[in-house]
Amino acid sequence: MVSLKYETRELTECISLVSGIDLCNAIRTFHILAILCGLTFITLLIYRKRILKTTEKI
Repeated sequence: MVSLKYETRELTECISLVSGIDLCNAIRTFHILAILCGLTFITLLIYRKRILKTTEKI
């Protein structure tokens, strides 16, 4: 996957001319994964003291 700019005729198209893959679906999936990773990271930062305290007791 290169990009929508180089693999399609217009920016509104999603199907790659090179491989025939739906590039918008891949981009959407990566955006969702990035958001989930960010939320997980923020949650770990917020609860890090609780997590570290429980691991020290064990």
